[in-house]
Amino acid sequence: MLKSFIYGAAFAVVLAGGHANAADYPDKPVHVIVPYGPGGGVDTFTRPIAIALGEQTGQSFVVENKSGGGGTIGVRQVARASSDGYTLLSGGVHQAMAEGIYPKRGYTLDQDFKPLSFTAVVPNVLIVNLNTPFKTVKELIDYAKQHPSELNYCSSGVGTAQHLVAEVFMEATSIKLTHIPYTGTAAALTDLMGGQCQVMFDGLGTSAQLIRTGKVRPLAFTTKTRSPYFPDIPTTHEAGGPDMDAGIWYAIWAPAKTPAERISYLQSQIATAMKSDMVKKAFEAQGATISDKPATELPSFVSAEVKRWAQIGQRTGAAKE
Repeated sequence: MLKSFIYGAAFAVVLAGGHANAADYPDKPVHVIVPYGPGGGVDTFTRPIAIALGEQTGQSFVVENKSGGGGTIGVRQVARASSDGYTLLSGGVHQAMAEGIYPKRGYTLDQDFKPLSFTAVVPNVLIVNLNTPFKTVKELIDYAKQHPSELNYCSSGVGTAQHLVAEVFMEATSIKLTHIPYTGTAAALTDLMGGQCQVMFDGLGTSAQLIRTGKVRPLAFTTKTRSPYFPDIPTTHEAGGPDMDAGIWYAIWAPAKTPAERISYLQSQIATAMKSDMVKKAFEAQGATISDKPATELPSFVSAEVKRWAQIGQRTGAAKE
């Protein structure tokens, strides 16, 4: 049931019912831009929220995938859209990371966007192809040290969380893996399972079902603590690797000049959507928890994340790719 609406063939969520609010907003479809391909983490967590918003407001919330440029193409489209509340951005930590990787991206998060809400929080998980011999993080590190650049790791693109978390891991362990960037998580995971790459640092949102069905082998979470949904999977530190703190957070933004009353309305509707049983069940199925951070904390939090990942990008050389 959950899989049908999260990974459905249609790339748009269109639901209508109920009545519009007193100010007659929205009175036409609201477009929610996901700056990555279908089936990725951002896409996975956006769709159930869009369904709930459609049910609540009686208007269509259409999810559109605009991938490319490490997520910058879709974000730039929203930055240039009319600030009328009919075009929103769904993204996350990836957007904070891109600020330090793509200097010519054509927008700035804190200047061109107004935060609406945090949404999901998931740990990043180190997974490997089933045909590899690695059962622990230590085994992977030992092999990589003896065979530098031999192992490939795939990601959803340069400057994404999957890329930069891998760079942090390599820096901390003094190993070298070869980066194979894709244009989306779904394609990267397909090739991981097919053996074109052996390693991936993926958000649990897109790996949870693959782990449950035994299609990939999880070695560790790259976070301080284990996931309550997968308590048997250790952290990298517990598994003989580095002590890491690299999780994934997601959020929704509107263009900066969107009227205040529409910002307030959207924030209220998103807060209601996040409390719905459907959204809770969808997030739980993907190994995610609903963020408890208020939207007022999003600007300062994102600014800190931008600085943090920019430093990591410069230090590891990821910003030069």
